[in-house]
Amino acid sequence: MKDLSAWQKYPAIREMYDIMRDDIIANAQAAGLSEMREIQLELGIEEMLINIISYAYDDSGDVWIRARKEDFFFRLDFADHGRPFNPLSEERCLPEGLSAEDREEGGLGIQLVRKNFDRMEYVYDDFQGAKANILSLWLKMV
Repeated sequence: MKDLSAWQKYPAIREMYDIMRDDIIANAQAAGLSEMREIQLELGIEEMLINIISYAYDDSGDVWIRARKEDFFFRLDFADHGRPFNPLSEERCLPEGLSAEDREEGGLGIQLVRKNFDRMEYVYDDFQGAKANILSLWLKMV
C-alpha cells in the first residue's frame, strides 16, 4: 500500500487503474472507513479515474491522488494537468422511467457520485507548477 496522506503521482493509464484503486481502498480501510461506505467509495474511484484516464490527455499524462481522514470524513483528491473539465458544471436531470438505451450518453456516473458522496468540489488552479483540474470528494466515515 502506498501512503496517500500526501500527493502521489501515477501514470494516467488503464493498466494502473487497479493499483490506484487498491491504494485508495487500503488507505480508506486504514483510516477506518466502514465497509458500507467502501462500496460508495469504489464507485467514485472508478468514475473519476476512468474519466481522467480516458479523456484528460490526448497523449500520456499523470494523475495525482491524495486520500486521508479529515474530521468525520474520508477525503479523496484527484489532480491532473489534462484539458480543463469541471464535472460539477452541468446539472443533468436524469429522466425517470427511461431505459439505459434511451438515456443521453454521459453524466450518469457523475450523478451517482454526487448522490453517494457527502460533498464534492472542483477547482482549476496551480498544482505542481502548472494549471490542473483538482477534484475533491468527501465521504462520511460511517
